[in-house]
Amino acid sequence: MTEKYSAGKTGRPAKVPGEKHTREKIFDAAVDLFAERGFDRTSVRDIAKAVGVTESAVYRHYPGKDAILEAIFVFMENRVYTPLSPVHEAGELDNRTIFRDMLEGLPRFIMADPVLVKTAHIMFTEMYHNEKIRDYVKKEYGKRADDYTEKLFRKHVMDGTIRPCDTRALAILFNSFRFAWMFKTFILDYGEPMDIGKMEKSLQAPIKLFEDLLKSEHSLTRV
Repeated sequence: MTEKYSAGKTGRPAKVPGEKHTREKIFDAAVDLFAERGFDRTSVRDIAKAVGVTESAVYRHYPGKDAILEAIFVFMENRVYTPLSPVHEAGELDNRTIFRDMLEGLPRFIMADPVLVKTAHIMFTEMYHNEKIRDYVKKEYGKRADDYTEKLFRKHVMDGTIRPCDTRALAILFNSFRFAWMFKTFILDYGEPMDIGKMEKSLQAPIKLFEDLLKSEHSLTRV
């Protein structure tokens, strides 16, 4: 099968409609290699070879590995603060809680994007010896996540859907559980077949516990 070339001066193959841009291919290849080998054990040459381009082509898009890492941070940040799509059952919309909305859709949200699975694995494995990654995880999964979650919980307390409580302590506890769940999923169970149904089932008891402890009396009367 012959490869069609454009009539331009570069002599490069014509871009196939829908084909990823070289920058995206470099990003995806780097994510694959970082997840498989680790950040430090992956070179720009390795990335170039995986994409099928020269090292100079990689440097045209990213000044180096650190620039690719920064792109991974942006990718993760955009998804961490993307609201989950709640999984609604018929007739239960009025009885849903913020705890269910924030946890129940987590497995499908993550599994819908294989790159997100790999980048999460990178974050959790590399944070122990990579200062940049550790600082990112502390910032995004620490104070910022707690601030964001506390604000949500405070609103629900004001709306009467969560009983009055220390919303900061609740946010820290809730996010600690989410962090532990993700660590188990992406580190302890990494490489095993990922069963969405099993993952969703594992969240039901924690969701019910949060609901039982913190649903307001007003919410309970609507169940």
